[in-house]
Amino acid sequence: MSKPKFYVTTPIYYVNAKPHLGTSYTTIIADVIARVKRMRGFDVLMVTGSDEHSQKIVEAADAEGKTPLQFCDDIIPSFHVAWRLLEIQDYQFFRTSDAAHKETVTRFFHRIYDQGDIYKGEYSGWYCTPCETFYSAAELVDGNCQKCDRPVKEVKEEAYFFRLSKYQDALLKYYDEHPDFIYPDFRRNEMLNRIKEGLKDLCISRSSVTWGIPLPFDDKHVFYVWVDALLTYLTGSGYRFDDKSPHFWPADLNVMAKDIPWFHAVVFPAMLFSFGLPPVKKLIVHGYWLFGDEKMSKSKGNVVSPQDAVDLVGADGLRYFFAREVPLGLDGNFSRAALLGRYNYDLANDLGNLVHRTLSMTHQLYDGVVPKGYEVRASDEEIEADRLAAVDKVDKLYDEYAFSEALQAVWDLIGKANRYIDTKRPWELRTDESRRDEIDTVFATLLNVIRTVLLLVYPVIPGAAQKFWRQIGYETEIADLPWEALDRKFPAGQRVRETEPVFPRLDIDKLLADEAAEPAHAAPPITTKEKKVSEPQPQPVAENVISIDDFAKVKMVTAKVLSCEKVEGADKLLKVVVNDGTRERVVVAGIAEFYKPEELLGKTIVIVTNLQPRKMRGIMSEGMLLAASSEDMKELSLVVCERPVSPGLPVH
Repeated sequence: MSKPKFYVTTPIYYVNAKPHLGTSYTTIIADVIARVKRMRGFDVLMVTGSDEHSQKIVEAADAEGKTPLQFCDDIIPSFHVAWRLLEIQDYQFFRTSDAAHKETVTRFFHRIYDQGDIYKGEYSGWYCTPCETFYSAAELVDGNCQKCDRPVKEVKEEAYFFRLSKYQDALLKYYDEHPDFIYPDFRRNEMLNRIKEGLKDLCISRSSVTWGIPLPFDDKHVFYVWVDALLTYLTGSGYRFDDKSPHFWPADLNVMAKDIPWFHAVVFPAMLFSFGLPPVKKLIVHGYWLFGDEKMSKSKGNVVSPQDAVDLVGADGLRYFFAREVPLGLDGNFSRAALLGRYNYDLANDLGNLVHRTLSMTHQLYDGVVPKGYEVRASDEEIEADRLAAVDKVDKLYDEYAFSEALQAVWDLIGKANRYIDTKRPWELRTDESRRDEIDTVFATLLNVIRTVLLLVYPVIPGAAQKFWRQIGYETEIADLPWEALDRKFPAGQRVRETEPVFPRLDIDKLLADEAAEPAHAAPPITTKEKKVSEPQPQPVAENVISIDDFAKVKMVTAKVLSCEKVEGADKLLKVVVNDGTRERVVVAGIAEFYKPEELLGKTIVIVTNLQPRKMRGIMSEGMLLAASSEDMKELSLVVCERPVSPGLPVH
């Protein structure tokens, strides 16, 4: 019986520079999804690749005295090095300069041209070379590119256009029939609103450049880089324009950052409608990783190499941080302190400590051989129920691509297992012969929990999970196990190995102090300098009196509530996701007694944005909601804007 197919892609990356953490994040997310699907029995194809036919490649190559192809040939190996470093599994890499891709582009657009959906005209507008984006004058911001804020060039040349406007109704119908087409939902709404504003025909060729794939019906033109790159997904699928060749089209999932859904969610589906193929089934649009308030990007020069981060916390530490730190779809703040904190507190303290304690005591009490367990008490039944509940919850959350929430559920189970040890105190039970059966059950139960945890976290931290897997006595590869392996229990009589640290604790204070001590001429650190919490603060002039300078330090802005939900296990806390005008952020607020989550959706409120982030119930809260309340907290009301205003407006 053949396996069901699953096809996931990353974007086709620009190769004007080596991979950084932004591109690494997208690829890691796609790899996590691919690993989950493989465990569930799918025949998975993961495709990534290089977007080479752009003007900025020509300029970068000229600067180095190379041809564009030579320049790309020299950069491409750095992507494979990075993906190996980050433990990206079984991917296919396609280049837009490949002969197979040129054939795909040529045959695809020839059919569209023959049926009248492409026509010759003249393009007049503005072009940003670093972002490879055309703009009308009205779309510029202070005369510059709206993405990178760099100067643009005026362009006027003969060009071919695709009749994008012809497919407006077809796109609206598709969005209506496929409400889950784009994740998260607010990104879908953004694209839908832009379609409803009216579509203009799309310029698809350049006659002023020669680096690119020539149009099959006019070789004086080459295809515009974006429409060329989109078809890499079709090339990668194995589609060969006949009914006989096996292929993976349509793709099940495109993963991308929030700056490019327009081409994937509007332009590409329209092109496919014109050709007669179905669109990609689903798009995941994730947020940016920010330094302070700035997007990480090569054009802004604030990128971090994957090697730097892996040198600090290992590939698994970085993968875990990316999957856990923020819900998929929202922006996240990247800092050295946050990365180190996740590593030490979650991986070394929680997971590492659970395995170390359990295996060490198994060797002390049982010479490393796991007992069968006999008498089951209420506390044993409780932890077993928690284990089964975690499996069901993570299974569902992985299906929803809610990786942060799924890992939270796993770490809740890890926390319960550590508390189970503290409550049972097996080092005391060993001296009580009357409770010998009870202690046997404790260790059988703990090893079963650890086994489950490792299977659940394997897609996110595959290298570390496999190392722990070996320590608990298995010779198999987790990658070869089906999802159904979660239904099995840890075998009694199995010998576990001596424990070795997989996540050795790091001296965070020293590492951060070393960063702060770097000379000004050194290479940029992983994050911008952050003020330490312990730094002395100015004292008020008098009780309850502050200067205007002190008040100015508090940054308050309007923010629109995008989503809201109760924090599990906390009666008073709500997790509120807001748009603060520059990005999405999570704020945890103790207002659940006064507001239902649905009451806040769509409201524009006021938040403080420059508070030191802190973790509440395992959720990183980045700010505070402004509210009026009585001293006894029996009355509370949020500060809500009475008129419609944009998010991000300063509050004075």
